[in-house]
Amino acid sequence: MVLSAREGQASKDTGGFFPRWRICVRLALLLSLLHGAPPAIAAQPEEPAALPLDGSERPVDLRPHLQLLRDPGGRLQVEDVMADGREFVPLAGRRDLNLGYTRDTVWLRLDLESRAKDIRDWQIEFLYPSLDRIELFGAGEEPLLGGDQVPAEQRDSPHLSPAFSVRLAPGEQRSLYFRAQSSGTLTLDAQIWESDAFARHSRQTLMLQTGYVAMLVALCSYNLLLFLALRERNFLLYVLFAASLGGGMLAHSGLGAQYLWTAGSELDNRTLPFFLALAMAMGTLFTREFLDTRHALPRWHDLLGQACAVHLGVTLGTLLLPVDRALQTLSVTSIAGILLLLACGLAGLLRGSPGARVFVLAELALMAGALLMALRNLTLLPSNLITANSVQLGSTLEMLLLSFGLAARLSELKRLKLEAREAVLRSQQEALKALQEQERLLERRVAERTAALAEANARLSAMALKDPLTGLANRIGLNQRLTQAWQRAQRKQELLALILIDLDGFKAINDRHGHAAGDQLLLQVAGRLQLSARTTDLVARLGGDEFVLVCEAIGSEEQAHALAERILHSLTQPVQLGEVQVSLSASIGISICHGQSHEKLLREADQAMYRAKAGGRSRIHRADVDLPPLDPAYRPG
Repeated sequence: MVLSAREGQASKDTGGFFPRWRICVRLALLLSLLHGAPPAIAAQPEEPAALPLDGSERPVDLRPHLQLLRDPGGRLQVEDVMADGREFVPLAGRRDLNLGYTRDTVWLRLDLESRAKDIRDWQIEFLYPSLDRIELFGAGEEPLLGGDQVPAEQRDSPHLSPAFSVRLAPGEQRSLYFRAQSSGTLTLDAQIWESDAFARHSRQTLMLQTGYVAMLVALCSYNLLLFLALRERNFLLYVLFAASLGGGMLAHSGLGAQYLWTAGSELDNRTLPFFLALAMAMGTLFTREFLDTRHALPRWHDLLGQACAVHLGVTLGTLLLPVDRALQTLSVTSIAGILLLLACGLAGLLRGSPGARVFVLAELALMAGALLMALRNLTLLPSNLITANSVQLGSTLEMLLLSFGLAARLSELKRLKLEAREAVLRSQQEALKALQEQERLLERRVAERTAALAEANARLSAMALKDPLTGLANRIGLNQRLTQAWQRAQRKQELLALILIDLDGFKAINDRHGHAAGDQLLLQVAGRLQLSARTTDLVARLGGDEFVLVCEAIGSEEQAHALAERILHSLTQPVQLGEVQVSLSASIGISICHGQSHEKLLREADQAMYRAKAGGRSRIHRADVDLPPLDPAYRPG
C-alpha cells in the first residue's frame, strides 16, 4: 500500500514530464532512421494491409505487400507458419528481394482482397527464372509448384519464370504463403497481373526470348559461314563464345529447360554456371585472337592464356562442385575475367590494334551486363528489371556492335589484302624493273665484253695476220688474202699478179751493222714497198728479207712489170741507217694467174725471183718468160 501510494504520488509529480519524454523518444527514433541505425522499436513494424485488387490490367509490384520469414533448417510446415505466434517481417523498406546465395528456406506471406465486381483470376509472377523451387499454399487444397527444378508437367504455369494462378470472388480476402529455396541466388521479386494481361505479357516475353535466341543463332551461323569461307580462327572462336553464352541465356531464361532439356534434372541446375563459365573461357580465347595479342600484346597474351585456363577449370568445377559454390566461384572469376578483358582491350586500343575500338565497346556492353548480374548475385546491387536481364541486354548490344566490328574487320581484311596485293604487285613490278635493268646492264656488259672480245679477237687476228716488225701481212695473212683475191679474180675474170721481192746483200748488211740496223732496214723497205704499191695491193713479208705484193685487177702483164720496175727503182735508192748509208738492190719475180691455183701461182713467182737472182740480181723476171735453168742447189723460200 505504501509503494502504491508512492507510485501514485510519483505519477502525479511527473505528469507533465511523460509527454515531453515521449516527444524526445520519437525525435531520437527519427534521427536514427535518417542516419541508417535500426532502432529497437523498428524491429516490430506494423503489418501491411491486404493488397486490394480491382481488376486493373497493370501489374502491381508485390514487394511492399510481402512479409518474410526465414526457415534456416527448412523444418517448418505450412501449418506451423500459419499458426499464431509466427512473426513475418514486412519487406516494404527493402530495395529488392534478392537474398543472395543462401541455403535457408524462405517463407513469404501475401494478403489479397478482391474489390472486383465479379470473380477474377490473377497471376502472381516471380521475375527471376532461375529459382529452383517455390510452392504456393492457400490458393487451393493442394500446393501449387513452380521453379526450374520442378518438372514442366508439375508446374502451375508454362510461363518461363515461376507463376501461379489465384482466383478471388468479389470482396474475398485471402492470405497466401510461399515457400522458396534455391541453390543459386534467392531472388523473390514478384508482381501480380490480371489474367488476360498476364497472358499477353507471357506471349511477349516468349517472343522476346525467342527473338534473342534467333538473333544469336543467326549471328553464329553468319560467323560460321565466314569461318568456312575465310578460315580465320577468330570467327570460329566467336561462334563458340556466342554459342556458350547463348546456352547460358537459354538456361537463365528458362527456354532451355522448357524446350531443349529436361526441367528439374541435375543437368538443368548446372547448365547456367557451365555455359557461362565456358563463355568466359571462349571469350578470352576470342579476345586473344581478335586483338592478335601474340604479336601486338605478348605479355597480355600470356596473361589471357592463364585466365583461360582458370575459366576452363571453373567450367569443370561447375560439374563437380555444389551448385551454390559453383555459382559463387563463377561470379568471382567472371568479375576478374571481365576486368582483365576490358584492360586488354584498352591496351589494344592504345596500341592501335585493328578493330580494337569496336571490340572494346562491344566487350564493355557485354561485360557490363555480366558484371551487373554478378554484382546482383552477390547482393551488391539491387535486383530490378535491368540487373535481372543485364546479360541479355549486354549481349544484345554486344552482338549489334560486333556485327559492325566484324563488317569493319572484313573491310579491314579486304583492305589489307588489297594493300598486300598491291604491295606484291609493286614488288613484282619493282623486281621486273630491277630484272629488266639487270638485263639491260647485262646486255650492255655483254655487248661491251663482246665488243671488247671482238676488238681483242680483231687485234689477235690482226697480230696473227701481221708481221710484228714491219706491220705488213705475214705468211698467214698472205695466204688468206691470196686465196680471196684468187677467188675474186676467177669470178670476175680479172688478172691477178703476184710480185715476190728478195733483197740482195741483206745478210752482209745485217752481219756488218748488227740486227738492229737490219730491222731498221727492213722497216724502211716495207715503207718503200707500200709507197710504190697501189692502194688496192697487199704488201706482205714472207719472212727474212722476202716480200710479196698481191696485185688484183692489174689490167695487163705490162702493168705488173711496170709496177715491179717502180719497186726495184725505189729499193735501189740509198738507205740511211743512223750515221751509216747503205745501198740495196732486189731480185723480183712476177707470176700472172691464168687459171692455175694460188699455191702454184706463189711457187711460180718464187721460181721467177730465183731466176732473176741467178741471172745477176737486181733484176725482174716473169714466170711465163723463158729463163736460164735453175741451179740444182737452189731451194725456194
